[in-house]
This record gives sequence, structure tokens and C-alpha cells, in this order.
Amino acid sequence: DEDGYLLQIFTKPVQDRPTVFFEIIERHGSMGFGKGNFKALFEAIEREQDRRGNL
Repeated sequence: DEDGYLLQIFTKPVQDRPTVFFEIIERHGSMGFGKGNFKALFEAIEREQDRRGNL
């Protein structure tokens, strides 16, 4: 956003079922949540599922 930036990364699933993962966020003046990040997260999940053949 106009006040700063946000760095965000998600781990791969930490259990056998791909439902638990960690999200790491570092903010530098930013007050927002990263516009578009949820869409990017789910697109990445779908790519990983497609790669594994279980989309």
C-alpha cells in the first residue's frame, strides 16, 4: 500500500492432510493484508494439487 510494503510466504502443508500450513508476514509500514494474496495462495495450492495429480 502507499504506507509501505508487506512480505508474505506460506509453507507447504506440515501434515499429511494439506490443511495445516504456516504463514509468515513481515510488514514495513504497511497496514493492509496484501491485496490479492488470498487469490494467489489458492492458485498456488491448485498448481501444487495439479502437479500431484489430485486437482
